[in-house]
Amino acid sequence: MASGIAVEDSIPQQFNDMKLKKTAKFIVFKIEEKKKIVVDFVGEPCDTITYEDDRAQFDLLKSKLTRDVPRYLLYDFKFTAESKRIAEKIAFIFYCPDDCKIGEKMIYASSKDSIKKTFPGLGAEFQANDYDDLDYAEFAKEILKKL
Repeated sequence: MASGIAVEDSIPQQFNDMKLKKTAKFIVFKIEEKKKIVVDFVGEPCDTITYEDDRAQFDLLKSKLTRDVPRYLLYDFKFTAESKRIAEKIAFIFYCPDDCKIGEKMIYASSKDSIKKTFPGLGAEFQANDYDDLDYAEFAKEILKKL
C-alpha cells in the first residue's frame, strides 16, 4: 500500500474464484474516492474455445471502458492456437491512458503494485497507455509465447 490506497478485502478471493472456478471472464477495478481499490464491473463467465470467441469477449470488455479513465483489468485469455494447443492464461492489464488527468495517472501508477500483489500466479502482464493499445491480437501473441 505504498500509495496509501487499500485493496478491498474481497478482491483476492474474487481472483481465486476467477482462476479456479471460472466465475468471470474479466474483472475491472477502479480506485474509489482516492482511498480504496474496488471492483468496477465483472464479465459473465464464458468458456471461449476459439480465438474469435475470445476476441469478442475482449472487445466487449474494451467497449465498457471509458477512453480517458484508468483501470486495472484481469482478463482470462482462453483460445485454441493454430498449433491446436489451448492457450489459457489470466493477464493483468494496467490501462492508464496518456490523456487522463495527471492526478489519476499518478495515483493509479503508484497503486498498481498493491493490487498486483493480490493476484499470485498471473500468467501475463500488459500495460496500455492508449485505448488503441488494448490490442487483443498483440496480447494473444504474447500469451502464445508463454505456453
